[in-house]
Amino acid sequence: MIKIRVYGVPAFLLSIVFTLSTSMALASINMAPPSLDDPYYLGKVTYHRKLACDSCPLAKTTLTADKAKVFIQRLNTDKQLMTLLNDKERAAVTHYLKEYFGPR
Repeated sequence: MIKIRVYGVPAFLLSIVFTLSTSMALASINMAPPSLDDPYYLGKVTYHRKLACDSCPLAKTTLTADKAKVFIQRLNTDKQLMTLLNDKERAAVTHYLKEYFGPR
């Protein structure tokens, strides 16, 4: 006659946890926060803080790919925008919009 020992539900659950934990690998990824040296990030921040905020020139404008192309041309010709943004910010906003609305 074969004897079967019954250890109960806690032992069963413990064995499942042990089995699953041995087959899983945990990894942590350390990613650096975005930097203002990155033209995409600088353009995104500048666009949202200086151009698309509630009291900004593009407050009530929803950009599409076509409107973005026209707006990029205005960045270097419109006196208000040239006063509002420095050269680096205008270049970064141009980069951001081209990447955002560019082909994927």
